Amino acid sequence: MAFDACEKFVGPMPVESFLSEFVPDAPKIRPAAAITFAHKTVSQNENEFIQVIEDAGLCPNLRFINTTSRIAANLKPDIAIYSGTDRNDPGTHSGSQRSLDWTAVDLWIENKNEKDDVFRDLEEMAREARAKSDLKSHIRWTKGAYRVSGQLIAYTSAIHRSQFRVFSFSVVLFGNTGRLLRWDRSGIIYTEPFNWSTQPDTLFEFLWRLNFLSDVKRGYDTTVTSVADDEAEAALSKLRTYQGLENVAKADLHKFLVRDDHTLDGQIKYFIAPSAVWDSESLFGRSTFGYIAYDPETTNLVYLKDFWRTDCDGIQKEGDVYRELHDAQVPHIAKLGLAGDVPLLPECGRTDSPAIQRTMTQEFVKGCDWCPGQPRVDPYVHYRLVLETLGEPLHTFKSTRELCEVLRNAITAHTVAYERVGILHRDVSAGNILITEGRSGILIDWDLSKKVVKDRSEKKRQHSRTGTWQFISIARLRNPSMRPHEVSDDLESFFWVLLYMVVKCRSVGKIDLSQDMQSVFDQSEDMDDDGIIRGGRGKLHCLRQGVLGPRIVRGFVQTPCKNIIEDLRSLFNNLYRHPVRHGHCNRGICSGFSDIDLHSDLVVTEHDPARTSRAYC
Repeated sequence: MAFDACEKFVGPMPVESFLSEFVPDAPKIRPAAAITFAHKTVSQNENEFIQVIEDAGLCPNLRFINTTSRIAANLKPDIAIYSGTDRNDPGTHSGSQRSLDWTAVDLWIENKNEKDDVFRDLEEMAREARAKSDLKSHIRWTKGAYRVSGQLIAYTSAIHRSQFRVFSFSVVLFGNTGRLLRWDRSGIIYTEPFNWSTQPDTLFEFLWRLNFLSDVKRGYDTTVTSVADDEAEAALSKLRTYQGLENVAKADLHKFLVRDDHTLDGQIKYFIAPSAVWDSESLFGRSTFGYIAYDPETTNLVYLKDFWRTDCDGIQKEGDVYRELHDAQVPHIAKLGLAGDVPLLPECGRTDSPAIQRTMTQEFVKGCDWCPGQPRVDPYVHYRLVLETLGEPLHTFKSTRELCEVLRNAITAHTVAYERVGILHRDVSAGNILITEGRSGILIDWDLSKKVVKDRSEKKRQHSRTGTWQFISIARLRNPSMRPHEVSDDLESFFWVLLYMVVKCRSVGKIDLSQDMQSVFDQSEDMDDDGIIRGGRGKLHCLRQGVLGPRIVRGFVQTPCKNIIEDLRSLFNNLYRHPVRHGHCNRGICSGFSDIDLHSDLVVTEHDPARTSRAYC
């Protein structure tokens, strides 16, 4: 976790700049007791720390809970701070050790030893940046530093996965040194160190200001609200008809605001949904959450996708991509309802050009003399999209025949989109192919797609490779900067989806292939000097009939599907055995893939009378 995020730290920002930028002045001056307290030496004992803050009247609207001995060792900050509102009250006595409730934690304070400080010295980083022009990391290159960094990231991930957040704050203390942190989907801004023990004015000014901040200023997404009883009753009766949501309760429901940025007046609609049916574990990046939601206007169930879109020139909003695909009559895609950027405040959504929820970390990378090097952070904007076509996960396929048909539908969508409007998907994965109620396949999640002709000569627009690691092509895993993402990469991803689903779903109870699956689909290697994590070695071994080779597949697949797998394996093995220029490579792969797809047509036709036969299970 920390290794992947080592280039997301941006700083050290001057404390005064941090407070001025993110934590506005309080409406009144700190009480005299708090000012006197600011000149005392403060104990690092959590209970004493909390008691002194209470006695000083520093944070009357916040409650501090000692959580040092709560929950698992990797998810227990030393102090959890809760809002004084009625948001999931975890206890009445601030200093008491109560259960940690991540759904209600406002921010956390972590107390570490001085030797555990993860941040590098500014002068050291500046020297390295001048010498190499590309500073690799703002945190120390030690196992201890990565362990502590991972712990801090885990705390914030727990908050952002349990709450509706735009950003959050935290405080970390390394002995007598303290730092303030601000987290969003782009990265982490951290301050220069300050001695909080002998001169704690900085820390307590931050806490005093924090006490008066609105929910929005503390990072909450106020476009998600609670649901009224009458609304909940109607929503629950419909939601409980969906498989897996039979036991959903009112307490699970939230109301989501979605703004349609394709309308002149910014149409606003609300949807009611329980917990996400799919969510991302990553704190940084798109951080997608998928919900089965109830539309009060139509009384239908829809799919609500909540994520952070990359805010770079040349990358279309996913809603615009869907509209273009529909205009071109691309088959086997979901029907779009509405989509748009999430407004900063609910009332902003009804204006022509609303203030929107966006990351800020990237704004402080360039042009700041206090941030050496070039941390790899991308800009993101919060986005919601509603699809009116529901589908089941790909792993619910009922036979290998159905799996092949569903994949063929998705390949058709991919091919037609590319040929008619020049849109390349770039994120083919098992999670992005669904099975509809009519048992056909649809290809979803077009937010990473691009116009290939327009962008062919453009410079790289974001720092990370696109795609889902388990299904990314070998070429892209080996060296994402070697060439642009091509059609052949997506077609290869379809092969890895097919192999993955067959092995994962058809080998159960027959043979344990978990280690083989990991070596093929999850294999990765340490970063080289360029800071890029690479992979593909396990997949290449698989193509060359090593791990998960033909003999293994034939051991638990007796249907014609095994022939399709081996034909595709041979096709892509030849690609990497005889590398050619990628233009010729694309033509060859498309031709070969098309031939195999026709072969699958023959297989289906030949065995059509056995559609429900066990031969296709």
